[in-house]
This record gives sequence, structure tokens and C-alpha cells, in this order.
Amino acid sequence: MNKKNFIFIPLCLSGLISTTHAAIPNDKTIISWITNLQDSNANPPQAIQIDSTEAVKLISGEEAYLSGVSFENAGRNFWAGYVLTRPKLKQARILKEFGGQSNSFKVHSTVYKGKPIQLIEIESAGSGQGTVESSKSLVYLNQWTSKLITEVEESSYGGRYDEKLGAEDCRTGRDHSGYLNVMPYSPYVIRTTVTGDACNNKPQGYKVSSKLIPVVIGEIK
Repeated sequence: MNKKNFIFIPLCLSGLISTTHAAIPNDKTIISWITNLQDSNANPPQAIQIDSTEAVKLISGEEAYLSGVSFENAGRNFWAGYVLTRPKLKQARILKEFGGQSNSFKVHSTVYKGKPIQLIEIESAGSGQGTVESSKSLVYLNQWTSKLITEVEESSYGGRYDEKLGAEDCRTGRDHSGYLNVMPYSPYVIRTTVTGDACNNKPQGYKVSSKLIPVVIGEIK
């Protein structure tokens, strides 16, 4: 085999491999594929901005994309959300169960019954009357449905106003946070919660608790 042929063969193979991966749909395409615009909080419904997009795998192994989006002209507690796109079907849908004031998510890889899978940690948040509340939900995606593994809630409240102090009493407030630690080689999640009042100068008042949560996958459709 001469040198020219030796170079040509791997180039052909490289081109063949690259065609097996679907290209990431652009923002305009994702929005045009959305089939449930009635669930959009934007005004008009198509006024959706794609803030981030990441490749994800459905529990079946199908390649898809999850986007954190912003709904334009929406209310304070309704501007953020998520869109799941499946290029195989040329369709996308708004995941109306999550969002509010957060459109951040993380993709975790782990193993379930010897099979590599992906779990999505997806955030929701809202606020009102001096209170901020949020949640982190760990789910797997089965076609268009998100199936909950576990979730952790967070909240922050400065406390009730005290006339003697002339300010909010941090002892009557709360500062609760939570974390999900997905084990990459084992089907378990460590859910940790940290609870305490709103007094930043009293870290000894915080309580930490952790629980080991098994990953359970239901019937795949």
C-alpha cells in the first residue's frame, strides 16, 4: 500500500463515524419543533430564548437535548423553564413541571443494573413575601416523561420584623439548603440537607443530615 492510500482510508472512516452523531439543533429549530406552546409562559408563546443546551440520553438510550430557556414578558415566578428536544422525532416539548425562577440543570452519569444511564438534576424556584424557595429534582427521562428519583428542597427567609430590634429577627428566619450526590459507578444517591436559622454568625446552630437513596428505574416505554 502506498503512502497516498494509507492516508485516504482513515479519513474515510473519520467521515463515516462523524455522521453517526446528530447535529445539535439550533435555537430557531428547537423553538419551531415545540408541540405544546400552550404551556409557554412567554408573550407571545413563541418568544422563548434558549439560554443553554446540553446533550442528554433518554433512559432508552435515545439521544436528545435539554435546554434551559427564558420566557419573555412572563411574570416574576414564571420566566424560566426547560425544553426537551428529540431530533429523532423532530419534536420538542416544554417540561412544564419545572422552572419558575431557575433554568439550571446538571447531567449525571451512573450505572443501573450494569447499564450506563444518565440522570438529570433539574432546578425550580420561586419567591414571594420575603421567602425564596427552590428545589433540585433528580429525574430520568422516559420519552417525554420525567420520572422522579428524589428531590431536595431549599428555602430562605430573613425572619419576622422585631420592633425592639428595629429589624428582622434572624432567629425566626431560616436558611435551608440541600445537595444531591450521584454516585457515578453505583445506583445510589446521597441526599444531604443543611437546616438552620437565618443568623449567619451562628454556624453551630445548623443541622446536617444525609440519606442514601437507591436509584429505581420503572418500566421503560
